[in-house]
Amino acid sequence: MGQILRGLALRLPEERERARGRMHEPGGSVDSMPVIDAAFELAVRRRFAPGTDLREIGSFVADVRVGFGPTIDVLAMEALIRRALGEETHIDDLNAKTVIELKCATLVAVHDVLSWSDADTDQLLAEAEALVRAKGFSPAVG
Repeated sequence: MGQILRGLALRLPEERERARGRMHEPGGSVDSMPVIDAAFELAVRRRFAPGTDLREIGSFVADVRVGFGPTIDVLAMEALIRRALGEETHIDDLNAKTVIELKCATLVAVHDVLSWSDADTDQLLAEAEALVRAKGFSPAVG
């Protein structure tokens, strides 16, 4: 999953598709969602400090919507970001596909806003996978 997220963030569609193909092979990736969750939370915490004013988060989300289009659910993305910062928000009614899309869009946007290098992206994804493994998940790809 980390390689898919890397390909997404760095705009490397061939890398993303190769990794996606390996996930469907026998012995491919398991426990992908925890990697997305961990990468999202790490990215959000690198972009925003706990207690960040909602207007700053709202401005960021509005910019993400400009870049990704009107399908971005602004209120849901704000709620996910605020939850990652430790606030209690209501996100239980969001379907899994929406959550994945919003978390991936946020990861890409944070990557762009903070002008991460390839090494910065690799470090974040390695941290995310290490956190997931420490919790007993197996986010191996191929």
